Amino acid sequence: RYSYLTSTSQEELMGNVSGELYYIDEGESLGAIDRNLLMGGKIPEDYSLVNPLQQVSVLQQIYPALLPDDIVERVKNCNRPSGGINISVEDAEEVLYQFKEQFEAAWSQGWDSSETGNVTFVGFFDDAGVIGTTGRMLEDITLSNSDLVFISIGIIAAFSVLFLLSFDPVQSRVMITLLGVLLVIFAFFAAISFGIIVGIKINITIAWTLPFIMIGLGVDDMYMFLLAVQKQAGYTLNDFMAAVKEVIVPITMTSVVNTGMFALMCINDVPAVYLTAQVALISVIFLYLTIIFCFSAWTYLDMRRQAKNRFDIVFCVKSKRNCLEKRKPWARVFYEYWYHPLILQAGSKVTKFFHILMWLMAGTLLGLGIWGLVEHREVGLGLEDFFPDDNQASVWATMRTEELASWSIQMNWGEVDYLNTTTQMKVIKQFEDVVATPHVAELDTHFFWLANFAVWTTHQCRENFDREDPEVLACGVNQVYPVDNSTCTGAWMPNILQLREKVFAEDPDTCVAYDGGVCRPTSQMHNEDLILNNTEDVGSWCPVFDSWDSDKFSFCLGKWRELTGSDGRLVLKNATGSRTDCDGEYLNDEIVQVPIPYAAGPTMFAFDLFTHQTTIDMLEETRAICDDNPEIHCWLSGIPYDYWSQYIDIWKNFWKIGLIAVLACFGVSFLFLVSKLYMDRLFSTGKIIGGSLIGSLMITITTAASLVVVAGLSTLFDVSFTGFSIMSFVLSVGFAVEYSVHVVARWMIANATYKTSMERVENAMDFLFLPTFMSFVSSTIGVACLAFTDFDFNQVYFFRPLIIVMFTTYFFGCWWLPAALVLLDFDVVKLGREVSPTESHLEQKAEPLVKADNDALRDEELEEVEDGKVTEETPVHHKHHKHH
Repeated sequence: RYSYLTSTSQEELMGNVSGELYYIDEGESLGAIDRNLLMGGKIPEDYSLVNPLQQVSVLQQIYPALLPDDIVERVKNCNRPSGGINISVEDAEEVLYQFKEQFEAAWSQGWDSSETGNVTFVGFFDDAGVIGTTGRMLEDITLSNSDLVFISIGIIAAFSVLFLLSFDPVQSRVMITLLGVLLVIFAFFAAISFGIIVGIKINITIAWTLPFIMIGLGVDDMYMFLLAVQKQAGYTLNDFMAAVKEVIVPITMTSVVNTGMFALMCINDVPAVYLTAQVALISVIFLYLTIIFCFSAWTYLDMRRQAKNRFDIVFCVKSKRNCLEKRKPWARVFYEYWYHPLILQAGSKVTKFFHILMWLMAGTLLGLGIWGLVEHREVGLGLEDFFPDDNQASVWATMRTEELASWSIQMNWGEVDYLNTTTQMKVIKQFEDVVATPHVAELDTHFFWLANFAVWTTHQCRENFDREDPEVLACGVNQVYPVDNSTCTGAWMPNILQLREKVFAEDPDTCVAYDGGVCRPTSQMHNEDLILNNTEDVGSWCPVFDSWDSDKFSFCLGKWRELTGSDGRLVLKNATGSRTDCDGEYLNDEIVQVPIPYAAGPTMFAFDLFTHQTTIDMLEETRAICDDNPEIHCWLSGIPYDYWSQYIDIWKNFWKIGLIAVLACFGVSFLFLVSKLYMDRLFSTGKIIGGSLIGSLMITITTAASLVVVAGLSTLFDVSFTGFSIMSFVLSVGFAVEYSVHVVARWMIANATYKTSMERVENAMDFLFLPTFMSFVSSTIGVACLAFTDFDFNQVYFFRPLIIVMFTTYFFGCWWLPAALVLLDFDVVKLGREVSPTESHLEQKAEPLVKADNDALRDEELEEVEDGKVTEETPVHHKHHKHH
């Protein structure tokens, strides 16, 4: 044992720690401790007693803590200074939570101050029992979105008002716009609340994606409704119903497609994906019901306000002049002077140039996306990515990643036939093979409960040399099974599985750092064991227990636990052992349940996990031995398995989730188009199916291209593949559907007066440009708020992919898709109804005006509307009377 004297030089200290290190009991309980777990930043890396350490930059100390159930039992102990106490598990959880928090604060106090010395103390608590460092940080990040969410909502509301503002106090729609935004917000948070009620926990992905995405999708449908009403010629119930008919199909279709997509994503096993998909699914339904059944009613009331010539907001005041003339929204200048000349001007060289440019841009973006996915994709998210720089855990995580990358792990088994000797050896073989992998620290086999128990049943048992009660022999060969008076004596079998042998020093006075295995060469066997076994042609033997039944196995396991203090983490029939004279103290004599339903190995350590890929390699190497064993199944646990397992198949999961989303988009849009066109009964079955197939394919192509480009471009901006980023990528499908379904649906069902595909695209975009542009701008503004978060994690995994989603989906849905539809000038996709010349003339009027020259006549007409007397044949405006 090294003595720390003030006169000890650094060279002497470094030389001593360059050899094997032991716990204070000089290796009796734990053996040699792997130095990879204790020291980091070592120079030189290949140090030894001959080539001693020159520098160590990181030292690690590991403090185990009791779990809540164990705390409850521990504090019952009568030997506590203030006596035993009884507490509940909930009390223990609160105690453990506060202990972790306060221990971490005390340990790391002054970590960022240069006045506290030359050593920086930082720490990390895992989430065993109750949440620790990471859990608290994720909780803080999740709950810190409120400011940016409210800022985003405020900006969206202000932007919406700005676009729909009119200087005409009657035609202005500020009040109904604000009400619509408010209803969308209520619907979204109602969906969140409903999710919480049904047991969905709000995670960081839900908190930092859905408020900025789903509210944007909701206000998009609101814009559609308001502008459809604005487009109508008048203010009657017929006008309102005409607006409803115009938007009900595309809004329903986008909602159904998004619902189907999110529903299929719920079957995924990545929590960040399926939990977010569940809340998104609920949100889509709530938003749809709110827009169709609630906002529509308020819109009709606002039409009545305008019909009564009442002011916006101050609706108790009537205008003294006639203000019923409808005007275009001022924002249409973007369409008339920008979008239309570039994309929709038939025969224009500028338009042809921009169509070619759209295809070149789409091809370039798609190429960049594929290149990013193939050549630049990175997998995984390190703990250091979670913590902001002003948190001490950020320093700890960085040190762990760069200089001391080790984690505790554990092997677990379910029910195994331990009475079979070959099975016993196979289970021990699994343990030894995992220890032998490159990134698992060395650990002697006798620390594994099954191997320890097997040795205890033989004459190699050492418990009799150091027993608590000198009158009681403590080895298995001395324990009598009362049923048949046999003993807990095991046997030796030939080492047919090449298990590790125990390490023996050539010099008896020399200590060895590691014992190695529990098997022995013939030369090291006990004489009595040699007599019992035929030793000819057998070079190595392994301890087993043979020809026992379940009752004897349970009895002997109980004696082993009682006399040696061993555990094995076995399942016990009684919660505690026999009581002692001291309350809260129990003997280790519980009855072991046999067959054994569960058992665990000792604490092991994985080390040198400096990269995500190295960690994943370790998971795959160890799971090949354990999880993938078809004969004896075991599983590994610990932070690397709990956290990094999601990254093993993350690449496959991305394509699986993306494929599900795209196929859902195709299937639902195809079925919806077919069913809608069948209900209209205007065309043959073949034409309906053919047109619906082409329409749904165009929607699907737009969606798939957006998904590939978003994911690929994100990787070029250093966004790794994680459950968080995948959900951000897949949300592109929602926006791509929102844009493409509206465009394709209006293009397909444009009435027969629009002969060419260019005319039909122009008809679609004449109405759709403004609401889609408003949706794009408002959603982009909302997402842009994420750039101002204090957490780099949010900027990388939410802001970057989502801002790419905004621009990519808008480009493909509203710029490339119209340019592509222009080329599809086939009869099979012309599924609009025939119209009369009068209808055609009225529909193509650039800006229908409504002027009531006679106030009394106008009021009379409004009274008819109120009384429900207006029918489809009733003229809706006096200007129409004059026209006819």
